[in-house]
Amino acid sequence: MQAYPEQDELVLATVKKLLPYGAFLALEEYPGRDGFLHVSQVSSGWVRNIREHLKEGQRLVVKVTTIDLQKQQIDLSLKQVSEADKKRKLAAHQAEKKSIKFLEIAAVKLKKDPKKAYAEAGEVFVKEFGSVSAAIDAIRDGPIKTALPAEWITALKEIAEKEFKPKLLEVRTNLLLKCFDGDGVEKIKQVLAMIGQASNAKATITVHYVGAPNYYVDVSGYDYKTIEKAISGIELLLDDYTKKGVFEFEMQPNKK
Repeated sequence: MQAYPEQDELVLATVKKLLPYGAFLALEEYPGRDGFLHVSQVSSGWVRNIREHLKEGQRLVVKVTTIDLQKQQIDLSLKQVSEADKKRKLAAHQAEKKSIKFLEIAAVKLKKDPKKAYAEAGEVFVKEFGSVSAAIDAIRDGPIKTALPAEWITALKEIAEKEFKPKLLEVRTNLLLKCFDGDGVEKIKQVLAMIGQASNAKATITVHYVGAPNYYVDVSGYDYKTIEKAISGIELLLDDYTKKGVFEFEMQPNKK
């Protein structure tokens, strides 16, 4: 563990003590370290009473604005943290906690002491990748270069692949489809049905009617490469029909 955070780093902190002119916060990721949040850095507006904004025991995401190593002083800001910053930091913290748990599970699998897993493997990962979660992501995606013994990597890969649940992605495409035959409505229905039937184990395709000649085509899958391949397949199918001279189509990404 680092002794001090870095300048401009977002950190998790718990309000320890409130004073009229600011608050002392315990830095969760740096055990034994406190930071000071001046009343002027609590909110972008005027703070008449700090207790109207903070309470002891409250957990915050704050930004490190100044570090004075000689005085061992760390200054913090709450008003410089956006809502997006807060969400990103909390998500990263949860990912790191989960990844450290993976280390402990791997240690048990390797007949090691789970309490020493971070010291043995976690600190190496932080040094090499910046965080344990970044190392776990790299292990899951493919071979990595690390100073850790191969047994750790094998165990962690098995655990990560078992525990990781990929997020379902969806891309919506606007489809303009026209048919110039007398029975064009029926032919368009047949083509739309064929598009829907092009779904497979990797990609699901759903067609939505907007109002002739406009439709939505939703393609969902677990990676964008698979989705793009499915969309290309739809375009090839439609292109085959346009060669018959009675169909006209246009596909464009939907900006939803």
